[in-house]
Amino acid sequence: MNKRVLSLLTAIVLLVSFAISALPAGAKEIMGDVDGSGDVSILDATAIQRDLAGLEKLSADALRRGMVTGEDELTILDATCIQRWLAGLISSFPVEELVTPTEPTEEPTEPDDEVTKVKDNITIYFSNNKNWSKVNAYVYKQSTGAAMASWPGSAMQLYDTNDYGEQVYSLTVDVTQYDRIIFNNGSEQTTDTPITKASSGYFIDPANKGKDYSGKYIAGVYPYGQSGEGNLDIISMDYPDGYEKKVFIWTPEGYDPADKSKKYSVLYMCDGQNLFGHEIDPQTGLPTTLSQYEWECDESVLALMQNGGDGLIVVGVEAGDPSSRRDHELTPNLGKTAPGVNSYGTYSNGGGKVFSDFMVGTVIPYVEQHYRTNSIRGIAGSSSGGIEAFFIGVEHMDLFRYIGALSPAFILYEKATWDNYLKTKDFSGDVPRIYFFCGNSSQDQLEQMLYINATAMEGWMKEHGYPADKMITVTDHDAVHHEGFWALYFPEMLSWCMEL
Repeated sequence: MNKRVLSLLTAIVLLVSFAISALPAGAKEIMGDVDGSGDVSILDATAIQRDLAGLEKLSADALRRGMVTGEDELTILDATCIQRWLAGLISSFPVEELVTPTEPTEEPTEPDDEVTKVKDNITIYFSNNKNWSKVNAYVYKQSTGAAMASWPGSAMQLYDTNDYGEQVYSLTVDVTQYDRIIFNNGSEQTTDTPITKASSGYFIDPANKGKDYSGKYIAGVYPYGQSGEGNLDIISMDYPDGYEKKVFIWTPEGYDPADKSKKYSVLYMCDGQNLFGHEIDPQTGLPTTLSQYEWECDESVLALMQNGGDGLIVVGVEAGDPSSRRDHELTPNLGKTAPGVNSYGTYSNGGGKVFSDFMVGTVIPYVEQHYRTNSIRGIAGSSSGGIEAFFIGVEHMDLFRYIGALSPAFILYEKATWDNYLKTKDFSGDVPRIYFFCGNSSQDQLEQMLYINATAMEGWMKEHGYPADKMITVTDHDAVHHEGFWALYFPEMLSWCMEL
């Protein structure tokens, strides 16, 4: 063989070697793509066979892409593995790794998307604004009746005197062992009051006008020792029904919009105007004085933070005014309403889907664009807001971690209608936790009417495959249809739903 022919063959070999090792600029290397074409084909298996036969010399990068079996050297098994993959006999190579990693298809879960576990032993404070001569705390577990001490319970210890000159008493409780407390002086007492990891201070609520609840006082909640109140922003948004709807966005004490290292979960709520107790000046649209009746959502979140838990943002969407518009907006149209319910309001052909679309398509995107939020979302409400929150959560199970339905107006539809709706849903995946609550006081006919379907819904959901461990139903036979009781149970809803 003369020198000219030898030189020509050498050039061809080098050219072929370059062709099966080089990649276009910026291309990503793929395991099995030996020739650098950007795809895996039979030519890649052939290139491996030719290298092993000494007919071609693969580059180091091409060799690495060809070692799909995970061994440290190229063998005929690598070519066979590629052939099996092309024939559909295997769905992936033993080495499922890109030489040049691709960008992740979705953002990894960030640490602040997990809820901080809160301590078990919570100090409960009671402001003695009724000037009882002594203060006892009867602490027990609702499900078992097991009590810390027999009635009238443990004597609370004098802790401090507040700025109103009221004596403040305290008691430390393991809230994993006990979940109810009755403050009393041996004769007078409060209703059964939930205690949770989002609980702190209590007092006799003057807004209940005395002992209207089975001869018992209702307790108000507040975060004992917390001086800050957080911040309330009020935003006006165009509602599809042709008017501006106010959205109340409360951020907790310490929230810093410039701090990108801290993100907050968000609880979205219906009936936003009675969550924080601020009366709204119709001239300015700004909060003026505290309302007599409120959910005290801000106080409960601050109490949770006081106990070591994370803060969260609470967003309330204003219900329509007058009440007829509220009834329409917060009623999902699931079919024919139950007989007789329209005598209480305007519920037929409800506009709940419009409200739901507004919440999901307008409010949530706005909040997540303008505030520091993570991926944990909840949805909650009471009465008409309770059925609407339930509807929104079930319609968008992928968006919400939990649902709170307090005194929900499930009575608007009979069981057959609910069955027709629920059977259209797939509850086999990762579904939200759901907290149902309803009172059953003999002094409130409305709450007693709601009680029937509100307490039946958990069973109906189970019939359609909803996991039992993702639902809880709580009742209170002293509770009436009133913000004071929803405020009492809001901390428990929050604690159970967020698995604190």
